[in-house]
Amino acid sequence: MSASREKKQRQSAGPDQKAVRVQQEQAARRRTVIIYSVIAAVIAVLVAALLVWRSGFFQARASAATVGDETLSTAELSFYYYDARRYTVQMAAYGIGTFDTTKTDDEQFNEAEGQTYRDYFMEQALENAQQHKALAEEAVNMGHTEAEVKETVDAYITSVKAQATSGGYTYSAYLRAMYGPYMTSGILENLYTRYQMAGLAANDKYAELFDSYAQSDLDAYYEENKDSLDTIEYSSLYFPIATVSEKDEEGNELEEDELNKLKEEAQADAKEKAEEALKAVEGGSTFQSQIDKYELTATTNTDHNKVVGASSVNSTFSEQLFALGEDECELVETENGYYVISFHGRYLVDEPTRDVRHIAILAESTTDEKGNAVAPTDEAWAAAKEKMDAIEAEWNAGDKSEDAFAALAEKYNTEDVGDDLVERIASNNTSLVPEFLSWTFEDHQPGDTGVVQHSAADSDTNKYWAYHLMFYVGENEPVWMGTARSALAGEAQQTWIDELSEGYPTALTDGADYLGK
Repeated sequence: MSASREKKQRQSAGPDQKAVRVQQEQAARRRTVIIYSVIAAVIAVLVAALLVWRSGFFQARASAATVGDETLSTAELSFYYYDARRYTVQMAAYGIGTFDTTKTDDEQFNEAEGQTYRDYFMEQALENAQQHKALAEEAVNMGHTEAEVKETVDAYITSVKAQATSGGYTYSAYLRAMYGPYMTSGILENLYTRYQMAGLAANDKYAELFDSYAQSDLDAYYEENKDSLDTIEYSSLYFPIATVSEKDEEGNELEEDELNKLKEEAQADAKEKAEEALKAVEGGSTFQSQIDKYELTATTNTDHNKVVGASSVNSTFSEQLFALGEDECELVETENGYYVISFHGRYLVDEPTRDVRHIAILAESTTDEKGNAVAPTDEAWAAAKEKMDAIEAEWNAGDKSEDAFAALAEKYNTEDVGDDLVERIASNNTSLVPEFLSWTFEDHQPGDTGVVQHSAADSDTNKYWAYHLMFYVGENEPVWMGTARSALAGEAQQTWIDELSEGYPTALTDGADYLGK
């Protein structure tokens, strides 16, 4: 073999050692690049996962509870949890309940049972979620659809957005502030729709129960609850013992003996006046004459006061009052003064209530620089009267039935007016304006109509001006019967809801741990 041929064979047999080393170094560098690329990719995934975790994406979608065959996410359960929490806080602000706003959710609510505030709120949340689901599905069984509540839901969402704007929040931020970090607009709308559907079922059942009770049921309720239904009529005077200053005119402390003497004189003076007044009313004088004589200004000074329910009587003298016979009088001594009382009787008011319908046309008013309402001008009154005359003419041209009036009311009453049907109006109703109430209790026959004008100047509590087209529907049951029906129906409705809810057992799952932390 020639030398040149042998060299070619060596070259074709493989690389020399230097070439091998170069190839090995290049391969090592490629492996290093691959390893670091994989590590970087893993780190990127972990960072992304951490960011998603911190965003609440996974927590919001975690299973937090089961209600029947449905699973509630953490975000969905938060609707009920924070609603229960907010309600408890609001009740505490009104002096109802024992919620301590200085404590966290994880602190003790019921130490005897080891229950934290969080436990309590969660318990309420589950109960509400259970009832809403049970009632919403029952509403569907009754024939209701979500289309019936859409307008109400839309109005609610609009109001929430307005609250957010007025508070300087974005809508999404406001929802998180109200319902926790996982709430979304979609979940709020869905669950508020469910709440409204639940209300349809509950209202239908209540109406059914309200009308179902016979007279015997109402009479039995009265016998058990007469102390809260009877009207109590009594008179009372109060003569307080004057407060004695512990210092003389020059500001010096009085001696104990002198101070006691002044207190005894003040007590004797109050007692003497009370005894004189007692003698006067026993002799035939009115309580009002004694109120005027002694210039008694306290609200406890009344002549033939009427209250509904024994608990409405001043507890200071209620025991002595109910021990008296009709029109008997007595002097009641207390630590701070003397009462003269007289019991006139107790009875059940059987006066029928009345039902009316109405259409209201508001006269346009303005406000002054302080925001106070200003009465309408003559032109505004004239414009309102012109509208009312046109409505009355339209009414007179129709068949003059109650249904026709209701249809006309639906056409012309605005949201400010509300429902046109006002039921079970008592003659002593204080929530209605005087002209409205006065017309209602005039001598009418069902179907009678009339126009009344109301000016806010007649009432400090009803600041509006309007013409009302009235329609007299007829008499209704006495107030006490409505009270009895309401109480019986409410109790029976709750029993029905509880029984319905039993078909939807509840349980908390891991996602609930994200709430209240």
